[in-house]
Amino acid sequence: MTNTNHETSDDYAAVVANLTDDLRVITCKGGIQWILQKRDKGSAERPWVAKGYFRTRKALMRVGAGLGAPTDKLEALPATFIPTN
Repeated sequence: MTNTNHETSDDYAAVVANLTDDLRVITCKGGIQWILQKRDKGSAERPWVAKGYFRTRKALMRVGAGLGAPTDKLEALPATFIPTN
């Protein structure tokens, strides 16, 4: 069974970018911000844990770089978040 409604799921539908094998950016369920997530290897049920919530690429880049995200993948994101609602 695919679980695309849970932000912490491997198969969440609103993944914006996979930055590394254990870092990704998603759009929150409400469509108002990006969430930077890191894979939690100890949890099979909810493998992704939020590391920050962002409306701008600049803020996301600062935190993402500190977690080892490649700069080129972060720079490929839009400069600001565009709400989906």
